[in-house]
Amino acid sequence: MQSHKPRSSAKLRIIDAAFALFFMHGYEGASLSDIAKAVGIRKASIYTHFASKEAIFLELLQDALESECAFVKSCFAADIEPSMPGEAYCHAFEARYESAITLRFLIRMAYAAPVHLTDSSAATFNVYIAALTEQIQQALQPYQLDSAQLALYTDAYLGVIDSLSVELLYAEGLYERRFKAMLMLYHTAIKQLTKK
Repeated sequence: MQSHKPRSSAKLRIIDAAFALFFMHGYEGASLSDIAKAVGIRKASIYTHFASKEAIFLELLQDALESECAFVKSCFAADIEPSMPGEAYCHAFEARYESAITLRFLIRMAYAAPVHLTDSSAATFNVYIAALTEQIQQALQPYQLDSAQLALYTDAYLGVIDSLSVELLYAEGLYERRFKAMLMLYHTAIKQLTKK
């Protein structure tokens, strides 16, 4: 992951506005004029900071990736006994989605990327999934799983996160119910490991 040069306050305002507009309206539904209006500048002024709308989008993807990978690591570092591996991230997921435009943007673009930027969006989301995979596999180390079991439990955990992502993105109103059910199944599976 790359780190950015220091950004001017104008560039930061453009980024903040673009995050909100791309999330709310999608890439196609948010124009440079909309972004400029939200920031309170002329559209031409955006070109001082970004070469194109696509350049803004790609920078937002990178920002979202860096922010969310850092958050994943912080949650896994916070996992303490007697919690299950990765449980702190599960519990923090909804609040993070509500408070961090970066997660909302990353998830929306994973499921509804602009057609011509699908590869970039998918590649970015896959780096996030790889970071999550690395963290859950480290958290599962004490259970001494063989490679097949490790893959199975990793996929189950990623399935929990994927299910919760869909519930939040599409606002079906079943998040709490889905969260409790998925966490119960995950707890049951992990407890089986401790009986061996």
